[in-house]
Amino acid sequence: MITITGLFYYPIKGCKGWRLDSANLIERGIAFDRHFMIVNPDGRFLTQREHPRMALIEPTIANGTLTLSAAGMEALSLPHTDEGSTEKVVVWQDTCDAVSQGQEAAEWLSTFLGVDAHLVTMHRDFRRTVDQTYAVRPTDHTGFADGFQMLLASEASLESVNSRLIESGNEPVPMNRFRPNIVVAGCDAFAEDTWKHFNVRNSAGDVEMYGVKLCGRCIVTTVDQASGTKTGAEPIATLKKFRRNADGTKVLFGQNVIHRNTGTIAVGDTIELLG
Repeated sequence: MITITGLFYYPIKGCKGWRLDSANLIERGIAFDRHFMIVNPDGRFLTQREHPRMALIEPTIANGTLTLSAAGMEALSLPHTDEGSTEKVVVWQDTCDAVSQGQEAAEWLSTFLGVDAHLVTMHRDFRRTVDQTYAVRPTDHTGFADGFQMLLASEASLESVNSRLIESGNEPVPMNRFRPNIVVAGCDAFAEDTWKHFNVRNSAGDVEMYGVKLCGRCIVTTVDQASGTKTGAEPIATLKKFRRNADGTKVLFGQNVIHRNTGTIAVGDTIELLG
């Protein structure tokens, strides 16, 4: 039996994520996942690729308030809004309408990261549609995630990578290096690569999902999420040995997922493969 063993969301793109017992799925994905994004003065998004210290920023959301915390910084709490005057921001090749979260958040982030930065959220009326090559419906859209609504990975896949790391004298890595939303157990390593259509089964009603694109991995997987520092070439170097795509340009870990209906999923829910 395949079951969900972990659920995670990341309120600010590139910053610390949090474990959930259950997740509310809205049209964009898990509620408040990648809801906010840090951008430079040109509106271009910042990532752990260039700023690994982003991993140390701990954003929490409760009762309409966003709180930013990090070691050595006084916590900052502020109301957040996704409506009002907009600015153009860029995430990968997509230009989005976004709402600034104010000068206090900008000063806090700029101080911690050591670069000029400010915080935005996507305007509630803006739709960032997913790559239509992989969309289930033309209207499928997401927030500030890299490309799709959720990322799914299995414990067995991580164990396979870690066994190779250990054999070559390297330290194993935790799942948080891959920043998934859904973690499952009860399947073979990399079985999730083949999941094109499946249901998440629970008492509140099934949530129908589609695996649409294997996830190409980057150097963010080399950032220790606990220390906010780059650790070297692993696990990318090991993945390059056995997890390249057909043309050899990417290394793969995890399946990007689109859900057809909204609802709630929870740790302990089962996965029913449909095709």
